[in-house]
Amino acid sequence: MNNKGIWGTNKSPKKGLNIELTDLQYEYLHELVMFAYEMDTPDQKGWDMQTFDNLVDNVCNAKETYLSENVRGV
Repeated sequence: MNNKGIWGTNKSPKKGLNIELTDLQYEYLHELVMFAYEMDTPDQKGWDMQTFDNLVDNVCNAKETYLSENVRGV
């Protein structure tokens, strides 16, 4: 059974990117992503649909956290 998830074969996490957003910035990002989804932007742009669906899922499943001092717009 192949159940790696985000973990590589040596049980070390894969690298990715993390962004910090204010509540309002997140609201805008969510709105933009959902608008792109509704307008079939991934299909029009030739993007991989599974990758875009995963992006939608990740944006929709965002978790609240404390922001660092480097976040703009706080």
